[in-house]
Amino acid sequence: MSRFLPARRLALPNYPFAELERQASALRRAGKSVCDLSIGDPDLPPPEFIVDAVRQSLNNPRSHRYPSSRGDHEVRASIARWFKGRFGVDIDPERQVAVTIGGKEALAQIARAVVNPGDRVAFPDPGYPVYSRAGCQFVDGAPVKIPLSVQNAFLPLLSDIPSARLLYLNYPNNPTGATANKDFLSNLALLIDDNPEMVAAYDMAYSEMTFRTPALSLLQFTDRCIEFHSLSKMANATGYRVGFAVGDIDLIDALARVKEEIDSGAPLPFQMALKTALDRYEGAAPPPEFTALKEIYFRRKNALTKALADAGYDVFDAAATFYIWFKVGEDEMPFISAALNKGLLLTPGRGFGSGGKGWARASITAPDEVIEQSMEIIRTL
Repeated sequence: MSRFLPARRLALPNYPFAELERQASALRRAGKSVCDLSIGDPDLPPPEFIVDAVRQSLNNPRSHRYPSSRGDHEVRASIARWFKGRFGVDIDPERQVAVTIGGKEALAQIARAVVNPGDRVAFPDPGYPVYSRAGCQFVDGAPVKIPLSVQNAFLPLLSDIPSARLLYLNYPNNPTGATANKDFLSNLALLIDDNPEMVAAYDMAYSEMTFRTPALSLLQFTDRCIEFHSLSKMANATGYRVGFAVGDIDLIDALARVKEEIDSGAPLPFQMALKTALDRYEGAAPPPEFTALKEIYFRRKNALTKALADAGYDVFDAAATFYIWFKVGEDEMPFISAALNKGLLLTPGRGFGSGGKGWARASITAPDEVIEQSMEIIRTL
């Protein structure tokens, strides 16, 4: 009897975060209490004005029809205004913006748009798994890892960035929380401009989740890139699945062409939530509701960082994101397993590539009481 075999591109381990969700569900079904600090899925709700925007949009007859693959014109105009106020960069809403179904989808689809089989795809290690999987393996690209190290604050050495068709970078960074400063981005822009055959895909999903200085856009230094943003982390709206891409006209056109073939655009009510969020900014200043959310995450991050440091773990001093990246040894799996046996679910560093071995990631997107229980477990490990 013949056995169905999927396409070879699916011959890879289960997606790391999906596996973590399965582990957590299995523990709960067994009646065990789980402190889940594994996935960056905010426990706090979006601000009420964003929820209201969705409700109001449902009364709009247009909300019940197919949206535009490139995104609603009014939404794209708001994105351009926000980008000018936030980063000081002029963006043409007609030609340099595409609304996307979240950031993950767009990061995968840009690879479909620019990578041919055998083309080199460069991505950070450790790094968000989408780059190496959907961004490379799913398009039959040739993977090229860019090592990140704690010694260089998890910024790549420019000499380590190879010639490639597609280059993924991500700051503020997941999983480490590292940020990119002006000097790094200036030099990166020079490298990109000197390599016109290379497409630079810059993931800024965490641009609004910084605790010291605001994140900088790569588009402030070069227009030869495509940059990705998301409502998910900006407004605690991961379930809305809406984000946007901005940048080079030809790259936006290529992304839009893929979207025309594959999806019919993000649902209009969630596009309106994105527009409402961006319209609440005053120049670069976020609405007070966003600031209040960040203050909660900052307090949680400080508390859990201190607990880990007091327990003897080497915690990377991260100025952004709601993740804590900490070293537990040469092999993190015994620590991960010991934590899981006590009801604490963390993300093993190797889920982000071989460069993450020996590290673990904790998310602070859990209620305060869960964070406190997690700290008690950590003290016993």
